[in-house]
Amino acid sequence: MRLEGKGMILTKNFTLEELTITETGLSNIPDNNAMERLLYLATYILQPIRDKCGILVVSSGYRSFEVNKAIGGALTSQHVLGEACDFIPQQEKIEDVFVWIRANMKYGQVIEEHKNNKDWIHISLPRLGKKNNHAMIYENGIYREA
Repeated sequence: MRLEGKGMILTKNFTLEELTITETGLSNIPDNNAMERLLYLATYILQPIRDKCGILVVSSGYRSFEVNKAIGGALTSQHVLGEACDFIPQQEKIEDVFVWIRANMKYGQVIEEHKNNKDWIHISLPRLGKKNNHAMIYENGIYREA
């Protein structure tokens, strides 16, 4: 992790700024623990996906409790810990990226999401004592195992 220009560089393709962006107007500054987890998320999850599948547009990374509440996020969301990210692949089909992640990565949860004519992938860091490599698909308001 190093400072460069306006933002902190987490990996060759991900900055702290893009993993904390919010349109709510609320403060969204991670504490040191969340910063450390964002670094792990960028290094061990997002960068390998980027290296294999091309450009990823982050739609939601870290969320302060206030931001999470304002957007209707789950109370137990890993986003508030800096452990989760929602992204949209730009060069590969979402379904193909989802399949590649399931076959090649260690993660906590990965969800191929389809909601309100928008598609994205949610992915999180593995967690101790929790079910990991848990893959689901969300369509028509229903989650199903992948």
